[in-house]
Amino acid sequence: MQHLPAIERDRFLLHLGAAVQRARQDGSCLGLLLIDLTNLARINHLHGYEAGDSVLSRAYLGLVETSKLPDSVFRVGSHRFAFILQDLGNPAYIALALNRVERVLGGELHGDRDQLGVDIKTGIVINREGVREAMPMLALAEASLANAKMGGSRRIEDILAGDVEEPGNLRLEQQLTEALQDNAFELYFQPKVEMATGRVSSVEALLRWQAPDGADISPQLIVDWAQAAGHSYDLTKWVVHRSLRQVKAWQGTLDLGIAVNVPANLAGDPDLPPMLHDAIAIWGVPPDKVTVEITESAVIEDKQSGYDNLLRIKAMGVNISIDDFGTGFSSLSYFKHIPAAELKIDKSFVDSMLVDEQDLELVKIILYIGHQFGLQVVAEGVEDSESLDMLRQLGCDYVQGYHVSPPLPQDEFESWLAGWQGLAD
Repeated sequence: MQHLPAIERDRFLLHLGAAVQRARQDGSCLGLLLIDLTNLARINHLHGYEAGDSVLSRAYLGLVETSKLPDSVFRVGSHRFAFILQDLGNPAYIALALNRVERVLGGELHGDRDQLGVDIKTGIVINREGVREAMPMLALAEASLANAKMGGSRRIEDILAGDVEEPGNLRLEQQLTEALQDNAFELYFQPKVEMATGRVSSVEALLRWQAPDGADISPQLIVDWAQAAGHSYDLTKWVVHRSLRQVKAWQGTLDLGIAVNVPANLAGDPDLPPMLHDAIAIWGVPPDKVTVEITESAVIEDKQSGYDNLLRIKAMGVNISIDDFGTGFSSLSYFKHIPAAELKIDKSFVDSMLVDEQDLELVKIILYIGHQFGLQVVAEGVEDSESLDMLRQLGCDYVQGYHVSPPLPQDEFESWLAGWQGLAD
């Protein structure tokens, strides 16, 4: 097999920084392409890792051949390459470079009749606005790539026009990249209450972020951006460490477990279990105080890798919760093998169960299934006392929702908990 380069992000940043400085000194234009092979994971799963490695090797060699310059092509992620375009005498040359890259990779990476073709997305930035460091330029390129992967389009003519004002979504994606680099996200905490006792046994950690203009950004948008920009692992790692740090801080005064959400695209990632293991060891949190929430559909989408990961996580003593249960259409023959301790009834069913007989029946079925398999069942989205009463009658184990408490920042959650008097009868 042809040589597959190691991931070399640090070396890339060193050379990008030097290129930025040279461009500042001599007034030349500097371009950067971030090239992502977006469906490589699926190729690995369908055709094996050897096929995926071959695709990566051919992509790297094709880019090197296109550049013909040393230290200009780098593998900066598991399926991502960076291409530094130095000394652009004319900014329009970046359009020529982009066309050539797409043509070369399109030829090198076409799929066989029985194989998937490779889906390529590219982020583009030209440094003509006085960017002085490597990281801000990389953030611009990652924002451009995320925009492309989320279905946005940016014409090369717009890039060459050098407009100072970026499209809003591209600017937001750059701000999100910077927020991750600067640890600017926040965690809010929503309590999970035991129906039988009214005790708050654990909290769910929920990501929050406010844009520089003061706008509250949807957590789902942040998750979608992270997936598109290739930052799902980094963002999840941040959430895990920040969550366990908080549990550690509570030890001795509050006996609380914590649940963290794992995005669907990480369900089968082999790096997920060791990351959780290391975080638990670093913060000294008992594993049984940690719950990983993962959606039913995420496990079904990648059954073998997802199932193997869940087994490894359970072996650590970490709890597993299947989120949004009832929306993934899993067969019971598969579900019975999932090593979970908890099911969470999707909010959509809880919202309408009092007015929709079919949704009420679905809630009853999920409760029955969970209890038959020895699992605890949590109802999400409990917004009123009538829903709470119905869930109590049906034998639900735990509830979450605004009727109990919305997600709260740490200090407000602690104040709320100090005044909590249990569920009303």
